[in-house]
Amino acid sequence: MCSLSALPALLLGLCGPGRIRFYREFLNDWNCLLDLPGKNFVSAHQPEHVFACFRQIARAFHHIYDNIIGNSMPAARLRATIWQSIFTHDMRRYRRTMYGRLGEFPTLITGPSGTGKELIARAIAGSRYIPFDAGRMEFADPAAEAFLPINIAALSPALVESELFGHKRGSFTGAMADRKGWLEICPPSGCVFLDELAEMDLAIEVKLLRVIETRHFAPVGDTALKRFHGKLIAATNRNLPVEIQAGRFREDLYYRLCADQIQTPSLASQIEDSPATLHELLYYMLRRTVGEEAERCLPELEAWVAKNLPRGYQWPGNYRELEQCVRNFVIRGTYRPVDAEAESGQLDWVRKFQTGEFTAEELLARYSAQVYKLTGSYEEAARKMAMDRRTVKAKVESYLKTVTQQ
Repeated sequence: MCSLSALPALLLGLCGPGRIRFYREFLNDWNCLLDLPGKNFVSAHQPEHVFACFRQIARAFHHIYDNIIGNSMPAARLRATIWQSIFTHDMRRYRRTMYGRLGEFPTLITGPSGTGKELIARAIAGSRYIPFDAGRMEFADPAAEAFLPINIAALSPALVESELFGHKRGSFTGAMADRKGWLEICPPSGCVFLDELAEMDLAIEVKLLRVIETRHFAPVGDTALKRFHGKLIAATNRNLPVEIQAGRFREDLYYRLCADQIQTPSLASQIEDSPATLHELLYYMLRRTVGEEAERCLPELEAWVAKNLPRGYQWPGNYRELEQCVRNFVIRGTYRPVDAEAESGQLDWVRKFQTGEFTAEELLARYSAQVYKLTGSYEEAARKMAMDRRTVKAKVESYLKTVTQQ
């Protein structure tokens, strides 16, 4: 049948924006096979809804299986968890009712730095249900797939609040005009992504909690409530239960977020489970870096890694470090892990400390850099050191400048 021959193209994600002309043929087959006199089928949905579900499955396969690669069990479990975040564990229930409700469920992605949390968020955002308009024979506007990210650690609390909720003219110094925030701009099939969630100011956490509970918010400087129609996705590399105990994250917000939680595995755990994962990832990253030259470059890179990196190397920077290893090798034919530099630097640090060679300024700068490395953020380093965030940042930058000049 014509529609059955066309469906593989649909499932492979080959249908771009515009009119989906073979829907007529799909509808003819639907009426022939599923609209029989005197017969009641389990599905009571309209054909356009089933058609939209097929399209969503195709998009989910594309975003998950083309981007979350690896044959290890941790990678397979991760893909399965992402799939359930999109469709739940019961696709029949999803088809009946949940397709229109999952936007109300926020998703929390946790795991070490460099393990692809934003990639997962984009996969979920790009796989959401988009209705099909049978009259126009088109899916909803591609803008419905909006992915609106905010890196909380990169912005001041005031800017985070404005970016997220929007503001009214005159609500603060520099607010020269009304501005819509991501929560207002986000369409029903879109997602707002909050990266580095644990860096969020506690006052903004209260407002975010209200959004999750009521789906309503007010722009800065305004009292009129607006409705958030999209889905919220948040990510952090911090241990939120520990942050809660330390009073740095709201417990009620955590319990609103953790109904749908995804834990990203470390690269080392995947390679330990399936050593072939390293081969797959190196080839994947080489293809993105050098294109067709990857076939020639891969044996050279694998031979260099086997010869120069310790057996069972843990890749502390995860995918981000692996990508830099590939890029370094392509450019210079070598790669020096941070751990190797750190080991050398650590011995020098201990020697200078024991012999009293540091000035007070050098000691504080080096220690600030160490705490920043351990915590991953200036805010957390400042809290641990009981110092102002700007002072910590200045000390870290001073230390890095000194290292660069050496």
